[in-house]
Amino acid sequence: MKRKIIILFLFFSQSLISQEKATNAFLIDYSYQIPSGTLSEIFSNNSSIGINYLKKNKSNFFYGLKANYIFGGEIKDSTIFNEISTEQGFVIDGNGTYANIILLQEGFSSHLYIGYALKIEEKKLNGFYFSLGLGFLQHRILIDTKNQYIPQLNDNYKKGYDQLTNGLSTQLVIDYMVLEEEKKFKLFAGIDYTLAFTKNRRVSGFSDMNYTDKNMRYDLLLGFHVGLIIPINRKNTEEYHYY
Repeated sequence: MKRKIIILFLFFSQSLISQEKATNAFLIDYSYQIPSGTLSEIFSNNSSIGINYLKKNKSNFFYGLKANYIFGGEIKDSTIFNEISTEQGFVIDGNGTYANIILLQEGFSSHLYIGYALKIEEKKLNGFYFSLGLGFLQHRILIDTKNQYIPQLNDNYKKGYDQLTNGLSTQLVIDYMVLEEEKKFKLFAGIDYTLAFTKNRRVSGFSDMNYTDKNMRYDLLLGFHVGLIIPINRKNTEEYHYY
């Protein structure tokens, strides 16, 4: 009887060791973006800098939150200050001299996303990461007056020209990530495609002295990005399963 108990105990005490690979990481990236649709009629190509938190489980599903600051796109509309310009196209400042005004695109986006990692090798984290996101996109014309005294472009009047626009945004991202433990630097690169459903949020525009168009816009951005991965608390834990 005792022998049977000992054999039974040894049988149930044997274990199999399984490795769980989970990843928590911060991602920092630079993206070069090409607008299309209504957005391309206002702005040229722009840049963005983003920060991203990603969490992947052992089943290769992942989720996260990302935010991007958009900047640098030039303004295509050369008539924006026609109502306050001279015949030669110059704006006169409060001292009677020509004002030096810089117009650029400025904005931000934020998305919650979920995705799936298609790994090249089962035991490594390198591979293609596909994700879909839902969030918010905002952009406007940044009017930089270099702290000049321009009464017709004070902080309140700028709002009549900046065309502040925002709305619901969707995003598709395809990345290739290099997450090998022996690599000192962990990198990723990919493409992103953003489709946003936006509206101009200003009541009126001073450029044409009229009420703004409140129809839904479809703002599209195609981006090419590269970035750095900073893993945090990545664990390979051992679990003992008893049978």
